Amino acid sequence: MNRQRIYWNYYFKIDKNMKKIMIILFIAIMFIKAGCSYLVESVYFIKIQNYSNDTIRFYDSYTYPDTLINKDKPRLKWVIPQTHSPLQSKKDFDKVLVSPNDTMNIFFFSEKALNTYDWNKIVNDYLILKRYDLSLSDLQNLKFEVTYPT
Repeated sequence: MNRQRIYWNYYFKIDKNMKKIMIILFIAIMFIKAGCSYLVESVYFIKIQNYSNDTIRFYDSYTYPDTLINKDKPRLKWVIPQTHSPLQSKKDFDKVLVSPNDTMNIFFFSEKALNTYDWNKIVNDYLILKRYDLSLSDLQNLKFEVTYPT
């Protein structure tokens, strides 16, 4: 009888500890679940499609109607031939493209030109392949896909 009591106490203590662990685990999961929506950021993107046989580089600017290339070299994103690359934004484009900056520019550059010339020459001679000036309605009509060449 005494031995049965020891076993009972031993198992009961485990159950009691397990209940505590389960309650703590449940509360932790609820906090994590409630907080996940704040941890995950939404990302909006424009698909930049390269149908050419050359690697291209691009960057976006929100300084329209100024269509000059930045004097300070921006971070250029690249797209290899026959593939696409996303142009990402943490905000929805209907919140980004609002007056007075309701039009964005996308500048396309040749990888060969970037490897051949320094940035000052590219800026001064305006050595771009193509420039798109896009409003929100333009992007919606294009279904948020910009292609090079058109």
